[in-house]
Amino acid sequence: MKNLSLLFYILITIQFVACKDKQTLKVAGSETMNSMMRFLGTEYEKVNADVRVTVEGGGSESGIDRLRKGEIDMAVSSRDLNQAEFDDLRKTGNLEKVRLAYDGVALVVNPSNPVSKLHLIQTSDIFSGKIKNWKEVGGQDAPISIVIRNDKSGTQDYFQNHILKRRDLGEKEYTTYKSNVFSPNAKIVKDNAEMAKYIQENPNSIGYMGMGSALVDHKDKLKALEYAKNAKDPYVTPSIRNVYDRKYKLARELFIIYKTDQGDKIDAFVTYLTSEQGQVAVLQSGYLRSSLPEVEVSAEPVK
Repeated sequence: MKNLSLLFYILITIQFVACKDKQTLKVAGSETMNSMMRFLGTEYEKVNADVRVTVEGGGSESGIDRLRKGEIDMAVSSRDLNQAEFDDLRKTGNLEKVRLAYDGVALVVNPSNPVSKLHLIQTSDIFSGKIKNWKEVGGQDAPISIVIRNDKSGTQDYFQNHILKRRDLGEKEYTTYKSNVFSPNAKIVKDNAEMAKYIQENPNSIGYMGMGSALVDHKDKLKALEYAKNAKDPYVTPSIRNVYDRKYKLARELFIIYKTDQGDKIDAFVTYLTSEQGQVAVLQSGYLRSSLPEVEVSAEPVK
């Protein structure tokens, strides 16, 4: 009994020391990047047993704000920093912004919805409330229910400018429609999980989210629509291959943002994320890597 008690004490002590020595690396921000960062964090922990990576969502704006306040070690954002954010962050320390991956934005509906494709003008008209019934875009005679993200979302910011206000159709079109706003009847949700749940429970609804989240996290709950910039263009399925080939037009950069004077734990994590090993993990998580794969070239000896 005495030996068992001693063994128990030793095990508890070892566990306590191990937990005490672990460094925590806090990441927060983009909901689009949430599942990818969780996967990358888990993969990183496998080769760095002394580090624990915690990942939270909240939206790109929230992550940037928390980094400025010093609450987290790294912000992740599905949009670029605006000038005000950049200036504020620079006041609190040396700043680094790195492109980590690419992702497409998927238009998502309930799997029972017979509509399979939309072009940009149709999408803009749906989300602004001009098109109100699915029969206007080849679907059933049913009212369209719109669901959008809150204003802290980088995906929301991207979608609002490039699709709702039609920036992707050129400066002339953007000037005409830059006052476009989302329908006042749109349901606003805080994250992708809430959006997926709403669409699953409301067969006539439509929303949007990062392609990785739509095709990996919620693939059994949602149907991603084919998309074309113009009505006469080929309609393209959102996929890693089609984003890579620049065929799928709803795609954007994903960033990590951090302070460079926060110690070795940040530098080591960034080195991993941008390494070949980290970029392969990005691809495995359902996103498009930001760098080209390393190619080993072996030369045959000249005979």
